[in-house]
Amino acid sequence: MRRTVRRRIITAFGAAALGCAGPAATAAAQPSYYDPEISHCGHLFRTPLEASRPGTAVYWSPFGTTGIVCYDNGTGTADFYQRDPAGTWHDMNELAPGQFFYSIFTTGIPDAAHWR
Repeated sequence: MRRTVRRRIITAFGAAALGCAGPAATAAAQPSYYDPEISHCGHLFRTPLEASRPGTAVYWSPFGTTGIVCYDNGTGTADFYQRDPAGTWHDMNELAPGQFFYSIFTTGIPDAAHWR
C-alpha cells in the first residue's frame, strides 16, 4: 500500500515537472515584436512664456522645447523625453492636463529605440 502511494506521489511530481518544462521551452521560442521608436515632437509643446498655440501643451523646463522626442513602444500611448545639453535623457511628467514638467532624474530608455 505504501509503495503504491509513493509511486503515485512521485509520478504526480514528475508529471508536474514535465508540464512546467514544456511551456517554458515554447514560450522562449516565441518571436518578440517589441520595437520601440522615437521621433522629434518638440512642435507639440511650448514654454509658459510663449503665446498659446492650438494643439500644444505647456512644458516647464530649463531647456525650453528643444530635444523633445516622442517614444512609441507599441502600446499606443506616447511617452515624452527631453535630451539636455549634456546629452542625457529626462522624462517629461504630466502633472496636470496640458502641463508637463521636467524630471531631474535621468533615464536611458530612449537609447534602446531607433529613430523613425
